[in-house]
Amino acid sequence: MRRFFAPYRVLRVMPSAPHFFASAYVARLGTSMFGVAIVVMIATRYDSYALAGLVSFVGLISMAMGGPLVARAIDRFGQRRIALPAGLVVGCCLLALTVEAYAGVPGWVLLVTALGQAVAPNPSTLVRTRWTHLLPERPADLHVATSFEQAAEESCFVLGPALGAALASWLFPEAGVLVATTLFLVGLLGLLAHRVSEPPVHVSDEKHHVLGAFTAPGLLGLAVTLTLTGAVFGGMDVVVLAYAEDNGVKALGGALVGFFAAGSLVGGLLYGLVPVDGQIARRMTVWTFAMFALLAPVLWVPNIPVLAVNGFVAGLAIAPTLITAMTLCPRLVPTSQLNEGMTIVVTGLLIGVGVGSAAAGQVIESYGAHRAFLVPVAAAALAFVLALLSRSRLVAAERRALGAPVPVAR
Repeated sequence: MRRFFAPYRVLRVMPSAPHFFASAYVARLGTSMFGVAIVVMIATRYDSYALAGLVSFVGLISMAMGGPLVARAIDRFGQRRIALPAGLVVGCCLLALTVEAYAGVPGWVLLVTALGQAVAPNPSTLVRTRWTHLLPERPADLHVATSFEQAAEESCFVLGPALGAALASWLFPEAGVLVATTLFLVGLLGLLAHRVSEPPVHVSDEKHHVLGAFTAPGLLGLAVTLTLTGAVFGGMDVVVLAYAEDNGVKALGGALVGFFAAGSLVGGLLYGLVPVDGQIARRMTVWTFAMFALLAPVLWVPNIPVLAVNGFVAGLAIAPTLITAMTLCPRLVPTSQLNEGMTIVVTGLLIGVGVGSAAAGQVIESYGAHRAFLVPVAAAALAFVLALLSRSRLVAAERRALGAPVPVAR
């Protein structure tokens, strides 16, 4: 068993890894709590899930719009100089949102305050760029590190929402947001305090397009593919909860969602043990197809136990898809745009989660939970089709980055 997991020793032998990984994990756990904690807080204080969902949606869209701009500033001036003040601004906005909800201010005030999340730095991007900086000429070790990071992120997806909801339900409505904000700030400050692993600012004489990393060949297609991937597990979370309620086991809904995330966690850890060759762009097609093929049987699940097994099996392909994308992204953008490029991809993923959840909710209301499984399955199918259509472009862009000759079409 120790020999089987030998590739993960690289995480232990690097003296700086435990510190910045632990700090980033704490920050990500806080981030994963925000959505559910805000919804529960506002729904409880205002007795309105519509307002709660709208505030959460405004915060998500704000992050989607502002995230790439914050990342572009980080590329230009460094993580500490930008992420530190930006993180403090976000912390203040979230604390203000908590006070406002407790005081019962008008709903529009909550919406304005939620806009402050536009400057939120993304802990996942900050830590992934550190791995890329520390392992520039070691693609096999970078693959292992990226796999471990994705597995850690999956555990946050499992623990964060459950912890946020539990704190708000067991203590008081604002408890989830307060704890989430504290974890986010403590983790972010710990990560930024670790100067040894911080990537240096890469000054480039090359003039970049006004759209920045959006114009990097293949990046936009990769981001949209991850948007559809995000819609898969955003939709699955909502549909599984509704399916459990329809079958009279509402209390098991969280556990069923956990099976899906647990499958992704296991898939990520196992994928880290697979040797990585020179080029990985072709793997996007393989893993998006696997994601669709393993998820499709959920359309015919007859009962809760079968859904649990199917969810775990389907989850096995999620993390490898994300790991491949996160490993490929640094090869598509210049080093001077690395934070921006990775933030664009991660933002696409987050938007997909929101869109998938909203679409699934609409289908559930109109046609019931079982038919709503069509939403994540359709998203997985579209992700595969898009990966297939953009395959040649991704392969060509990766070959250029690796210095390999690009075949010329005749």
